[in-house]
Amino acid sequence: LRPGVTAKDLMLEILRHPYVRDGEAIGKILEYGGEAVRALSVDERATLTNMAAEVGAFTGIVAPDGRTADFLVERRGMDRNDAEQLVADLGSDPDAEYEWTMNIDATTLQPMVATPGDPGNGVGVTEVGEVPVDIVYAGSCTGAKRDDVAMAARVVGRALAEGRVVAEGVDAYLQYGSVDVERYAHEQGWHERFLEAGIKVLARGCGACINAGPGVSGSPDQVTVSSINRNFPGRSGPGKVYLASPYTVLASAFSGKIAGF
Repeated sequence: LRPGVTAKDLMLEILRHPYVRDGEAIGKILEYGGEAVRALSVDERATLTNMAAEVGAFTGIVAPDGRTADFLVERRGMDRNDAEQLVADLGSDPDAEYEWTMNIDATTLQPMVATPGDPGNGVGVTEVGEVPVDIVYAGSCTGAKRDDVAMAARVVGRALAEGRVVAEGVDAYLQYGSVDVERYAHEQGWHERFLEAGIKVLARGCGACINAGPGVSGSPDQVTVSSINRNFPGRSGPGKVYLASPYTVLASAFSGKIAGF
């Protein structure tokens, strides 16, 4: 993927495809593959498999490889030999038959935004127009892993270097996805930078994605840009919810409107 383009952008591209929009993928098993997917970290691959639910699929999988083995050893404490054996045993059959194949040229992908009402309403961030935001929420199972928080830290680091903080009138929230992610953010020195930039950092866990706690809109006229996985009406309060990657979500916090990084 090009710099600044993430697994979330790839997923929003998939969700707007007519095959998915027409419900042809409902109840299926999705396998994500190809050069672009193999280049993704395990955290980013998890965004794809997690959002198979938005496609309506039964589940989503990515064939394990060396990156998977490294993740199991470094992040899960598995023995190296056991991890490599597991990876070798779980690959797709070379002669597997697929009902249908979607081909996407990853070199043409751009940062995406799903407009309110459905995660399949994907458009390029440059096509969405001038959309002032009231609430920014970076979190949820698709937007608060280590890699997601690292993306947020890159945006915040650039903003602070330019002397900028969260735009006036914007409530910006970041919620870690787990104890591990929260600890990692502290170790990297990111937590303090988030606070310095004017972001309200919430206790780890679920939140606005399930219409609970800070980050939820309070009125129909409020606009939220969020890294959650779905923006169906009422999902995160009565307001209008735009979906985007952590890069776009955090960039919007400093711009005061939906903007790419």
